[in-house]
Amino acid sequence: MTATEPEARVPRRGPAPVQGLGMLIGLLFLVLAALELMAGSATGGGRTVLFGVLAVSGVWTLVHLLTGAVAVFCTRSSRWAARFLLVAGVCYAVVGLAGLLPLPAAITDVLPWNTASICLDLALGTAMLILGAGWLRLGPARRR
Repeated sequence: MTATEPEARVPRRGPAPVQGLGMLIGLLFLVLAALELMAGSATGGGRTVLFGVLAVSGVWTLVHLLTGAVAVFCTRSSRWAARFLLVAGVCYAVVGLAGLLPLPAAITDVLPWNTASICLDLALGTAMLILGAGWLRLGPARRR
């Protein structure tokens, strides 16, 4: 190659960074669900507190388990991983915002919230939303 020829772009092989982040978040949710199961949240004993901080229940355990499984499945493609992060980020941000509202007792009995749970939902939702939207915003030429 001479100095006047433009440098050829060699496609980068391997997973995109968004796939790794999606896998990391998926594994985080799966570990969180496993810890909730070990804490006894699926026994139906009502409100359980994980590590003395996070309020969990059987429904939250199921939601975290499904979120982790879907995240791991969606990391097969960078586009799917980014879309998962965007959709899940919106869902968790909305759930976190809903935790700030006065809700009927029927909802708060099934989905227990405390300050730590609301902060975790808002932080995870915002982070996933930013990562997913930022990756989808990039054009195909600028992705790798």
